[in-house]
Amino acid sequence: MTRIPPRQTKIEDKDRRFYVVAPSSRYLELQQEAIQRGTDLWTLSGAVLCAWLDAGCPDIGFQGPTPDKSPSPPPSSSPLAHEERSGQ
Repeated sequence: MTRIPPRQTKIEDKDRRFYVVAPSSRYLELQQEAIQRGTDLWTLSGAVLCAWLDAGCPDIGFQGPTPDKSPSPPPSSSPLAHEERSGQ
């Protein structure tokens, strides 16, 4: 029977490659960005993921669609605003 190995005190933090899934258009965007930054797709993607983890995995950009904003501000609840309109 195989034994569970003991925990190590010093662990080498090697770079590892793994697969992610994204639409083809995003894959191409990442490739183009990697070229513009003088690196490869793997390194850029890893750097982006590490930065996201370092930032505490924020939900920025992952909240889904936002409701449409009204082009004009909502009517004022100030009594003064109502008096000015009725006095016209």
